[in-house]
Amino acid sequence: MIKHKNIKLKNKDKILKTIQSILFDKHSLVENGGSTYNYTFGSKRKYLNNIINNFKKLAGKDYYLLDFWSNIYKKNGYVKKHNHYDPNGNLKNIKQLSGVYYFKKPVDSGELIIEDKNIPVKENDFILFDSKYNHYTQPNKSEKDKIIFSINLAHRMETYE
Repeated sequence: MIKHKNIKLKNKDKILKTIQSILFDKHSLVENGGSTYNYTFGSKRKYLNNIINNFKKLAGKDYYLLDFWSNIYKKNGYVKKHNHYDPNGNLKNIKQLSGVYYFKKPVDSGELIIEDKNIPVKENDFILFDSKYNHYTQPNKSEKDKIIFSINLAHRMETYE
């Protein structure tokens, strides 16, 4: 199951200013880029709620936020093959979805590969898929930064919303 929808957000300027004020850290899955995976958005989250709410609408009823972050990919940057399922964790019997929103997607910045299937994406695309699916991206061949937001959602499990 892969859900794919293009949604133009009205507050992209505020979102861009918000993420430009955040330090992106190195992450083991991100090559030539950075991540806010370990960052707590706090009061800055209000500018990002529009993204989270669009993911939740796409997911459907009773899906709750587990975590949410942003990645930036410089030239030749990409995310390595991985999935978001933990077979030994507390959520192993809970249906989970993972998603990516393409906030900035320059031409030649690489496509999303889910379960070895190329998923053509463009700016403003929201993609949701089963957290067990292996996924990665092709390298960003553009001179411009590619910026994405990612999310993990759990079915019928309220967390820290």
